Amino acid sequence: MVAQPEAGRIRVLAPDLANQIAAGEVVERPASVVKELVENAVDAEATRIEVTLRGAGVDEISVRDDGSGMTADEAVLALVRHATSKLASEEDLRRIATFGFRGEALPAIASVSRLRLVTRRAADPEGAEVIAEDGEAPSVRPAGVPTGTSVTVRDLFHRTPARRKFLKSPRTELAACVRAVEALALGAPGVGFMLRHDGRLLRRFLPQARAADRVREVLPDATLHEIAGSFEGLDVLAFLSGPHEAAAGSGALDTLVNGRRVSDRSVVAAVLAAYEGTVERGRIPRGVVYLNLSPAAVDVNVHPRKEEVRFANPRQIYSALLHVLRAGLAAAPWRGALGPAAALPAMRPWEPSWRGPAPTWVGTESTTGEQAVPWTHAAAAGDPVQQSLGVLGRPNDAPAPRGGRGALVFSSLEPVGRLFLTYLVCEGDDRVVIVDQHAAHERVVFEDLRERLRSGPLPSQALLSAVPVPLPADLLAVLEDERDAIARLGFDAEPFGPDRALLRAQPVQLRGDPAAALRDTLESLRHGAGAEGGVLEAALATVACHSAVRAGKPMSDAEVRALLARMDSADFDAWCPHGRPAWAVIARAELERMFGRR
Repeated sequence: MVAQPEAGRIRVLAPDLANQIAAGEVVERPASVVKELVENAVDAEATRIEVTLRGAGVDEISVRDDGSGMTADEAVLALVRHATSKLASEEDLRRIATFGFRGEALPAIASVSRLRLVTRRAADPEGAEVIAEDGEAPSVRPAGVPTGTSVTVRDLFHRTPARRKFLKSPRTELAACVRAVEALALGAPGVGFMLRHDGRLLRRFLPQARAADRVREVLPDATLHEIAGSFEGLDVLAFLSGPHEAAAGSGALDTLVNGRRVSDRSVVAAVLAAYEGTVERGRIPRGVVYLNLSPAAVDVNVHPRKEEVRFANPRQIYSALLHVLRAGLAAAPWRGALGPAAALPAMRPWEPSWRGPAPTWVGTESTTGEQAVPWTHAAAAGDPVQQSLGVLGRPNDAPAPRGGRGALVFSSLEPVGRLFLTYLVCEGDDRVVIVDQHAAHERVVFEDLRERLRSGPLPSQALLSAVPVPLPADLLAVLEDERDAIARLGFDAEPFGPDRALLRAQPVQLRGDPAAALRDTLESLRHGAGAEGGVLEAALATVACHSAVRAGKPMSDAEVRALLARMDSADFDAWCPHGRPAWAVIARAELERMFGRR
């Protein structure tokens, strides 16, 4: 009978067990391994890095570089926990200028996989091969290999099968690996990258002299405005989209601090503040923001996977970044002649964002009984408010207008004007009601869609020809993993190659750019798993947003009155599904006080 250790006694963990515990912090998924190995290659001053995956990285990950390489003794020592060439003193820890520094990644990876490392320095006549498996002491032997280092990791988590159960689908894990390589490529534009999976080339980035050229490689379909400047010790280089191209979720914006991709809320807040409220709530401009500052002014040793940093003076960083971005955005092309302090105009909200001919659809009839015509502009297909009333109208037994909202009945109001082609000014019962036409219509459409979804999938409208939609790898993974949710929302789409989807049908009520609607819907679903509860409702809100009349779109008197009537008959709330106010009331007494009449 094996003796059990006495409970409650303090002991030193076995090295292999300690490494597995460390792996739980450092090695979360295959993408974590890719990130750590590629960062080591960049630190070794590689000019070319090749990443090869099998089985989404679970079966095998291979990272090969042409960097400085190691001696045989160094290669063995690299598999010892806390062995590193990047720190020598406490002062070095205060000024970290490399990606790696803890000496934990390789031993942690080796503890949960079968690892093979081959390496050679340019000055050495032969290289070395080191094999580490199952926590055993590594074996080493001479090897004839080119200059540089190659690390192969097989059977990830084979010793911890419970960890494998927490992995996502192969498509999702592969997407995370692709995203990791893209982020690392953004941080090292002078390095060439190649990524293959199961023998297929997924990404190839050539060495670039300018960060702008690398950004164009990684984000080829984005229209970005370049901003460069320095202020109070902070160097900023940003590539940002217009507010009309902002995307849902923080994944649309990459932030790199001294070349390291990190997540930082203050940076996102500064970017949104620089847009001066022109970006819809819950959305973030697409693009990349590079921040370079003294290594002594930033602590990268605050997160196990180094995904967050702590600034010595966060307020100063926020203010400096905001100063540079505001100055740069003043010359952004979407501002036109309005100047930096003026409100932005509507940015052609009904035009498609893809290049090439616009799609057409068939399979349903219009609300007038005529066959749908080729799609070019939403206005050509009819008034969006009236169409939503016809396509999405409630049945004849719809409930009567509600008497809540302080006895406010929208249909009893008299429309008297419009402000900025966005706000409807209505009068009635000794008060002025100002309605945000987009937010109000979005709420109406959302309530109709939610009611329809209770009885089955939303109706779809087939496109005459399938539309290719460029998508990043993570959204392609969502498209594959959430097929049921996508179908319930009225989309018919599937992955088509490594970087795009094929859209065959869209929700019948959708008005505007179906490609943008699909992207935003996938982004909403990306923040959760499954098609239940709040996750599906968030995606439904996205569909409603793309189905509602836009700010800046003229509305006829008939459309205005139709919208007000629908606000009565719908289960209306004072907020749009994304949390913005849909209407506001100014009492006559308040107006009279403003003008000194009371």
